[in-house]
Amino acid sequence: MIEKACSTCHFITKENVCPKCKTSSLSDDFSGILIVFDPEGSAIAKTMNIKEKGRYALKVR
Repeated sequence: MIEKACSTCHFITKENVCPKCKTSSLSDDFSGILIVFDPEGSAIAKTMNIKEKGRYALKVR
């Protein structure tokens, strides 16, 4: 199954609807993967407005 990234929150999933923000606006054209373990302590997570652990795409087209 192909992984897709949410165009809204950048979360990476294999589903047809984003489990984080419930949108169906997903793309298989994304680059860079960010794995967040500690959203409160991560400067990158704060910049990207990520509040939960998970795998995120840096850029979604």
